[in-house]
Amino acid sequence: MHKFLSFLKEFYIPKKDELLNAFASFSRKELFIFISSIIVAIVSVVIILENINTYFMVEVPTSGGTITEGIIGIPTLINPVLALSDADKDLTSLVYSGLMRKTTEGIFIPDLAESYTVTPDGMTYTFIIKKNATFHDGTKVTADDVVFTVNKIKDPLIKSPRKLGWDGVTVSKKDDRTVVFSLTKPYISFMDSTTTGILPFHIWKNVTNTEFSLSPLNIKAIGSGPYFISSLSKNKDGIPEKYTLKYFKNFTLGSPHIKYLNIVSYSNEKDLIKALTSHSIDQAGGISSINAKVVLDAGYKIHTATLPRIFGIFFNSNKNNIASDKSVIKSFNYAIDKQEIVDKVLNGYGSVINSPIPETILPDQDISSTVKTSIDDANDLLDKNGWILGADGIRVHGGTKTVTQTKKVGKKTITKTVQVSLGPITKLAFSLTTGDTPELKYAATLIKDQLTKIGAQVEIKIFEPGQLNQIIRTRDYEMLLFGQDIKHESDLYSFWHSSQKNDPGLNIALYSNAKVDSILEATQKMSSYEDRAVKYEEFINEFNNDIPAILIYSPKYLYATSSELNHISLNTLTIPSDRFVPIYKWYANIDHVWKIFTNTPTNTGTDK
Repeated sequence: MHKFLSFLKEFYIPKKDELLNAFASFSRKELFIFISSIIVAIVSVVIILENINTYFMVEVPTSGGTITEGIIGIPTLINPVLALSDADKDLTSLVYSGLMRKTTEGIFIPDLAESYTVTPDGMTYTFIIKKNATFHDGTKVTADDVVFTVNKIKDPLIKSPRKLGWDGVTVSKKDDRTVVFSLTKPYISFMDSTTTGILPFHIWKNVTNTEFSLSPLNIKAIGSGPYFISSLSKNKDGIPEKYTLKYFKNFTLGSPHIKYLNIVSYSNEKDLIKALTSHSIDQAGGISSINAKVVLDAGYKIHTATLPRIFGIFFNSNKNNIASDKSVIKSFNYAIDKQEIVDKVLNGYGSVINSPIPETILPDQDISSTVKTSIDDANDLLDKNGWILGADGIRVHGGTKTVTQTKKVGKKTITKTVQVSLGPITKLAFSLTTGDTPELKYAATLIKDQLTKIGAQVEIKIFEPGQLNQIIRTRDYEMLLFGQDIKHESDLYSFWHSSQKNDPGLNIALYSNAKVDSILEATQKMSSYEDRAVKYEEFINEFNNDIPAILIYSPKYLYATSSELNHISLNTLTIPSDRFVPIYKWYANIDHVWKIFTNTPTNTGTDK
């Protein structure tokens, strides 16, 4: 201390006059250097302090902001029991919550449920509802609400599109917070059913079955989801065209960051794109790949997600026997350039596929054995198997062939020409049936062009959706270019088990393989996903050996958003409305605070 006081005494602060005299003694050059040094020092200190501040600051979401999303279609059944259209499902997913919520990573997390248990045989599920779970009107969510919702779905008079997933399930109330589901047999997709939104019994209990689909409660819906309906606007005909939703602060997974969400309806994609490019809306889902560039040029981000949809050519050997010739099918598999179809039809927004199991069910599949496109290999295979290229460029099999035979009779060699029968004449020709959509028609045209190069004659048949559905039901096609929508693991049974070959079954390839049947039956009873994954690999091997269908591509879901919207992470979607599953984590407003004052993750979104 003594030394410090001595230093202060010796420390001399010059007076103002002395400073002015010192500056006056500087030459012009010395003064310039001195002032420049001072400025550099000050700027350096500011930059250093700014860097220090930035290092300790993080970007965090703050509540507030408004997002306007455009959708195609008018939501009229905002009801988890009845929702059928994409527009209905979009609003339903925002307004309602289920016992469980399936994330875009495919993981089930508790929503209204606090916890659940499953018996070892996979036949009984018991759920306990959270104490703080409430509907938008403040009423507590109880087991009565769950029992009421499930029984409405199961009621045949209601005609719920969700009924199939609840058949064979009995629901009962143990106490106000405990509900028990009893299954007649293990069902691997049951957990998906538990994401079904729950209706408030106290509001719906007096609505009869006859009134159920006509009730105004389907418009002014009340649920327990992340958003509640604040207001709606109708057009001159009284049809809702804009819903204003507000965040529900008591949402079980935490109050959403975005305060208001406007949902605006459009009649078609053309009008939707026009609204995007004019910036009258902030975002829109389900953008077709043909409009992707327009949306990008308008300054939007495009997020993509894998959908459980696989498109390919399904064969019906009952209508054309060339479909039962393995050499023909293998040659087609060689000749079809799947990547060209993805690049041209989907503008690159899709994936080449070779497996009947989508990535949403079995991710990271080994594609090392993928068949490479080769017109030469396709032609060689057909040549070796007796498919002769005619002068008209079309291959045929069978007929007669002129051969020269030699025979020794004594010392003489007798040569003669004979006609050898190769069997009935079969032309390498077939009809390719598909739907009347730009994507399918373009894909069919490319497939025809590719198969023409190996001597196949392809007739494209285009049908409207209603006609096509009837054709599929009656299996009245030779080869069908179509898509499978595999929402749940249990759907694999419906699409490929031999018992599903006839209507109302969905085995449109008419595939029959006893080993595959056994595999699919076994997976239905396995509660362990790891065990099912092993069986799925066996299924894929059998499928690729038989080639009951040539699988071509899986399209991506395109979601256009403004640059201000953060924390978007779609990964995989089962249905388009699943994009709203993590909406409570999205944010439009941000603030910067020091790290020590928050535990909020710094992630501002993932663009896939």
